Amino acid sequence: MMPGYANVLIVLFLVLAWASDVQAGTADAASDILVTFDNAGADAGSAGAGPPYHFRKRYAISGDVRRLSREIEREYDLDRVDHWPIRSLSVYCIVYRVPEGRDRDALIAALTRDARVESVQLLQRFHTRIGNSAGYNDPYVTLQHGLHRLSVIEAHRAAVGEGVRVAIIDSHVDREHEDLRGRIGAFEVFTDRSKPADSEHGTAVASIIAANANNAIGIVGVAPAATLDILVSCWNEAHETICDSFTLAKALDSLLRDPPHVVNLSLTGPDDQLVGRLIEKVLEAGVVVVAANPARRGSGPGFPASVPGVIAIRQSGSGAHGELVAPGEQILVALPQDKYDVRSGCSLSAAHASGVVALLLSVVPHESVDGLREILRRSQVGAPSGSIDACAALQLAGATGCQPRHAVRTE
Repeated sequence: MMPGYANVLIVLFLVLAWASDVQAGTADAASDILVTFDNAGADAGSAGAGPPYHFRKRYAISGDVRRLSREIEREYDLDRVDHWPIRSLSVYCIVYRVPEGRDRDALIAALTRDARVESVQLLQRFHTRIGNSAGYNDPYVTLQHGLHRLSVIEAHRAAVGEGVRVAIIDSHVDREHEDLRGRIGAFEVFTDRSKPADSEHGTAVASIIAANANNAIGIVGVAPAATLDILVSCWNEAHETICDSFTLAKALDSLLRDPPHVVNLSLTGPDDQLVGRLIEKVLEAGVVVVAANPARRGSGPGFPASVPGVIAIRQSGSGAHGELVAPGEQILVALPQDKYDVRSGCSLSAAHASGVVALLLSVVPHESVDGLREILRRSQVGAPSGSIDACAALQLAGATGCQPRHAVRTE
């Protein structure tokens, strides 16, 4: 063997032996520090090395760094976690684990004063800013200002609506929409099949309540693990979504055969005796009914929001003192054929509230309607321009895992 290659092999053996002494594990920002050493001698020391040794970039380390780093480890009682040469700065960077119980800041201060060390700092963590929120990979989640007004992203640390059924009495829903697949359970049609179908309103409402989360598609629902029962009672007429007493009565009667946990009524109209009686039956069955409360300043709630026991929701900015409000202006929703767009109206406010109720019922399944209404009232800050708050509501219900952004009302 040629003497030059023998020397290279000896150096390589020592370097590999030094490198193999790295502690198993992953760098941890909570307990690790970064220390750099002047590595300018590495280029001179490896100048005579031919292939394949000069391709071993990870181990381009000078003898001085090997010696000084060993001294530092012994004297400061540090364990190496990982290491890498930073050629552009002519330094060698080592991740050290600070022993449990040691003052990391004091250690950094001591190493800063040590002439053998080129630099020392905390191992810090950085977060990407690509429009994601709380780990969601749904591309439009940052455009959902309704979720942020409701503190839904924080609330999802405590509940996602699993095990809760929400019945939506509305128009058709695009069951094949990419963001609703797997969310829809029962599906019944109570309209005259000769009437023009409308899938836009129902799809929008359904998506606000329970659009899938973390499917790398579209938006996130308020209660993304809830199951939706769709009772089609409305149709399209002159560019409006219309229902009537008969179709609503059929739907309400049908759901009493197997009552859901929540009924969303994103609709409003004149007082109706038959529909009112059936809503009372639904309430007696222990179902929570959430209804849109139209924005008519100075007026009482519209029907069916006016039925005693129904949780009436006005659109943010239109409610009077003591009324419950939720976001309804410029809300990003799903639309048929895998589309998305912005819509406004108290229908969407009711859908947001139904989603929050579903979150609550997944935590306190036996809470009364009056109890749920009180929780929502106490969660609300800044009405009429404010909103109920999902995270605050869950905390009031005894859930752990989310921290409200504002103080919860205690009265």
